[in-house]
Amino acid sequence: MSNPPEYPHDPSQQPYGQQPQQPYQQPQSGGYPGAASGGQYYQQPGVPPQQPQGGYAQPASTGFFGALFDFSFREFVTTRIIKILFILWLVLIGFWFIGGLVAAIAMMSEAFFAGFLTLLGVLVGTAISVLLSRVVLELLIVVFRISEDLTAIRRRGDM
Repeated sequence: MSNPPEYPHDPSQQPYGQQPQQPYQQPQSGGYPGAASGGQYYQQPGVPPQQPQGGYAQPASTGFFGALFDFSFREFVTTRIIKILFILWLVLIGFWFIGGLVAAIAMMSEAFFAGFLTLLGVLVGTAISVLLSRVVLELLIVVFRISEDLTAIRRRGDM
């Protein structure tokens, strides 16, 4: 049996009757324990080792074209090109707006009230289509992020 500590509030001394413990070591890189040690997970002493379940391998970091032709769909291309898709969609909405604006002005020369209603419809339709396309793309990104987070949890072995 060990003797009681001389200074009870000294953090360098172990509490009376307890064995010294190994401190937890933070991983050097990655975002999860064990990333710095080549994929080996941190293991507490006295606990049997666990392997990640589900059989998911770490995806190789490939380029855009490697992910595009990944037939196992382990890497997502959508998250990489979503900004470009949104810009292209806004350009198409802009062309639709310009066409509707020209049609509304042409219609105003023959029937002012019908042309004015068409102009209002074009303005409201453009605003709604920009808003809805942004919402749909954000929902799509949320689904992909949920998938990536669940994959990370599965790799850690928590599920």
